[in-house]
Amino acid sequence: MVNSVIAGLTSGGGYALLGLCVVLTYRLVAVVNFAMTAVGAMGAFVMVSLTDKGLNVWPALLVGAATAALLSGLLGAALVRWFAGHRERTKAAVTVALYVALTAIGLRLFGGNSTGAHRFPSPFADPVFTVGGVVVPQSVLVSLGFALLITLAVGLMLTRTRLGLKLQALSERPSTAEVVGIPAPRLAVGVWAGAGAITMLVIVLVAPRLGGDYATLAGLISTALAVAMVGAFRSLPLTLAGGLILGCLEGLSSSLGSIQKYQGVVPFLVILVLLWWRSRREVWDTAHSR
Repeated sequence: MVNSVIAGLTSGGGYALLGLCVVLTYRLVAVVNFAMTAVGAMGAFVMVSLTDKGLNVWPALLVGAATAALLSGLLGAALVRWFAGHRERTKAAVTVALYVALTAIGLRLFGGNSTGAHRFPSPFADPVFTVGGVVVPQSVLVSLGFALLITLAVGLMLTRTRLGLKLQALSERPSTAEVVGIPAPRLAVGVWAGAGAITMLVIVLVAPRLGGDYATLAGLISTALAVAMVGAFRSLPLTLAGGLILGCLEGLSSSLGSIQKYQGVVPFLVILVLLWWRSRREVWDTAHSR
């Protein structure tokens, strides 16, 4: 059981990073990006296709990350160009449509669950140390370290730098930001491109554990949204904690034979519980404000 929980920490760090990408995209460009993991999976499969042809894993990783960044940047540019003045729900609906389209394209290019599974490289599979007979691989430390670094670095950037202030102005008053000289479109596209590259790297990290088919990896958006909801789409530390907790729950459920086949339901349960709890609190606050 302890082995399963530690294995879940590898996925947990990845889930935290995916949730952080959702939160940052929402906070900085006011869009809930449902297409995020489909874009990241596209870049990941470009990478693994290159490694299958004999290219070294590190150059292939750079090409895959650049592909995801370019594709995500193009999607962001399209939203900025044609949907900048629309409501958040309209922008979210556009990303849902993009998710469906990209999933269909990905399945066509790379195959489905039974025909398109690829063997992803595991550069961080070597053990680092042992705790009580449990071997801790490098992937656990890499995913946790990366998640902590992103949380701290982004938090400091948003509160202590001019770029962070510009990004917050872009999120809260995009039209006003442009009037005062902030290059809102370019900053927005940069946020989209950065989120795409990070998502691709995270998917490569968790793919060896979750399976190498496009549908499964693109479907990680449900997990990313569940993690983002823990942080209420605002708090970076709570999002980080939510990802780690979700990973540990998934690892724990995989060690229990009676519920192992239902572990994919965990993100949906988290979403339902959080929606119920927050709606319950809103009803409580409304009732006591009268």
